[in-house]
Order: sequence, then structure tokens, then C-alpha cells
Amino acid sequence: MTRILVIDDDEDVRLVLREILQAASYETLEAQDGAQGLALMRESPCDLVITDVYMPGKDGFETVMELREQHPD
Repeated sequence: MTRILVIDDDEDVRLVLREILQAASYETLEAQDGAQGLALMRESPCDLVITDVYMPGKDGFETVMELREQHPD
């Protein structure tokens, strides 16, 4: 099953995306910020990441750059 990580500081956005993705038979993981998303990827690598751009702490751009460094494949 394809696993998708959703990173967004807005809980309502994560909820909507989770419902849509699970209805389409995707396994979903959720993180409320970039740091938590990076930690989840280390524990349970995902096939796809959907992230917000503007988040407190580590924004979406920083998160994607670190994900690409840590998981180049």
C-alpha cells in the first residue's frame, strides 16, 4: 500500500487530506510541523510527502530540502 505523509500545521487541513487519501486507499501519516515530519520519515519512510509551505519553525521549503538530502531515492 502506498504511504503518504501529510505535513501541515493546520489540523483541519490534515483531517481533510487524511479522509480524502484514506478513501482512495492510501495509508497516511500526519505531522504538525517539518521537524515532526522528518522524524516520521526516519521511522516509517513514505512514498510521497504533501507539505504546507508556511509553517512555524521549519517551513515547507526547508523540510523538503532536508527530506531530499536524507532520502534521495
